[in-house]
Amino acid sequence: MYFEKIDPGKRYLLQSDMDEFEKDIHNLDDYFNNQDLRFYHATIDTLFIRFQEAKAYSEEILKTPFDFTKDEELLIGEEVVQYAKNKTEAKDLWRKYLKYNTLSELVRLQEDSTKVGVPLVELEKEAREKVSENISDFFRRQLKLKKDKFLTSYINSFTEKYDPHTSFFSPQDKDDFDVGISGQLEGIGARLQDKKGYATIMEIVIGGPAWKDGQLEVGDQITHVKQKGEDQVNIVGLLLDEAIRHIRGKKGTEVTLTVKKKDGSIKDIKLVRDVIEQDEVFARSAVVEKDGEKYGVIYLPEFYTNFNDRNGRDPSNDITKEINELKKENIKGLVFDIRYNGGGSLEEVVEIAGLFIPKGPIVQVRRSDGQMRVHEDRDPSVLYDGPLVILVNELSASASEILAAAMQDYGRAVIVGSNKTFGKGTVQQFIPLDQRTFSPDEYGALKLTIQKFYRISGGSTQLKGVTPDIVLTDLLTYADISEGNSHDALPWDQIKEIKFDRWPAKFNLEEVKAKSANRLKDNAYLKLIDEAARYYKDTEKIDRFSLNLETYKQQRKVREEKAKMFDSLDVYKTSLKVQPPKHELEKFKTDTVFQERRKDWHKNMTNDFYLEESINILKDIS
Repeated sequence: MYFEKIDPGKRYLLQSDMDEFEKDIHNLDDYFNNQDLRFYHATIDTLFIRFQEAKAYSEEILKTPFDFTKDEELLIGEEVVQYAKNKTEAKDLWRKYLKYNTLSELVRLQEDSTKVGVPLVELEKEAREKVSENISDFFRRQLKLKKDKFLTSYINSFTEKYDPHTSFFSPQDKDDFDVGISGQLEGIGARLQDKKGYATIMEIVIGGPAWKDGQLEVGDQITHVKQKGEDQVNIVGLLLDEAIRHIRGKKGTEVTLTVKKKDGSIKDIKLVRDVIEQDEVFARSAVVEKDGEKYGVIYLPEFYTNFNDRNGRDPSNDITKEINELKKENIKGLVFDIRYNGGGSLEEVVEIAGLFIPKGPIVQVRRSDGQMRVHEDRDPSVLYDGPLVILVNELSASASEILAAAMQDYGRAVIVGSNKTFGKGTVQQFIPLDQRTFSPDEYGALKLTIQKFYRISGGSTQLKGVTPDIVLTDLLTYADISEGNSHDALPWDQIKEIKFDRWPAKFNLEEVKAKSANRLKDNAYLKLIDEAARYYKDTEKIDRFSLNLETYKQQRKVREEKAKMFDSLDVYKTSLKVQPPKHELEKFKTDTVFQERRKDWHKNMTNDFYLEESINILKDIS
């Protein structure tokens, strides 16, 4: 597992390196228990030597034109790629890798209408120079990595043998996790990208300090950062995440950025940092009209929570607001979309489930010592008691599965989606390694699996996930992405059902399933989706590419023609009319970026086959 993490393509290390490392295979547990990092240092020191060698190979190889008439192949499949036996073989593997990249760029140039008539030899030279530029920038970043960047991979190769979700987070990783799960960060309100070593402004966040100040523009390059009362720091050439850590900071603190403007001028810009909200993380809603009736849709990307600020946003409050606004629109039913929602806060999912039922149990949790706890909704009120559909897919995990399972067990909602959800039925807790300050800022934290959760009907969602009431094939149906594809996943088991009062039946589920099945019988779109899902699964089995120009183009043409069969999947059009809830219209006037993002979302909804069938099911149960 460790070597798969640090050299996943077997592109750097030699077989002789692996033979040497193999001698320590029975010492690794002792090294780990004794806090002895000799094996770690030996592997990473060797890896950095191989980085330098690969860089030298690349520079030499890319000076000479490639011969694309030869019949040879680049191997890419896990089963066929082997470590190079020696440096001569390693150099040849790099030659093939660079030749493949140049070949791809060459074919792209040949298809460029502005390059018609340009001789092949000139196009090859241009393609090779482009690859040389890209690979040079790649190695610039690779060789700037610090050794401790790989320590996480080393530690997690041990922890993840217990289960896939027990892992070490460095201080930087923990900070990134907190930003992702909270949807909030403290900074200047600009998105950056690395352009040849320069932290370059890619987007200005509406409402953030940089937007309010007005001096920073897309395309500007930040060269130096100065904190108030400290010396200026040159960030040119730093890895992007390091540069960002100099620019980010606590709300209310002052930072001065030295910026190279697009016209070449240099300017100092002083900004006061603030809390920036990432709108795409938070719950959102829309009103969908079909056959003259209005239905509500709530999309929840994750069960976000702010570990550091109890006053931060949480989804239960946001969803309460969205439901109240949708009720003003006189909706006839509600689709709760948690596709691709990987989970989050256990407390929040319990709160959200409680919005749809009177008081009662939501999920059972068991510790490794067998101690049980039942998380329940204690509020007898029901915020929304109308028809409800929960929309899921293979990447709906953890807290999403708790919500879907509870609503299914209560008979409160019809669960719609792919053949099963992800199958993560475990609970994790962060433990700071600094037990003196209980802060992850210096030593990081361990995310430890401490519990498994179970449905109120007794079964675990671990491995099995939640099977929807109405199963619809999608593009992920045959993908190996679920919890069960991890060799070290905890097993499925079952405990006793606990007493709960089912939601009074207002529809016959079997009749609803039959109506949906009849509606979708011989559905051409579903058949095409199934064929596409099988095709994409088959493409994962491709383990080599030809490096002969004509053969490569022929193979590429075959793949493209096959893929064209599925182009119509992207242009599927529903009969749905999608509108923003009225409370968002005022924000549209002042925030054009927000307005455009919502319009893109609404447009995607009008092309969403699964949403359309969910609305049809709402009509059936209304």
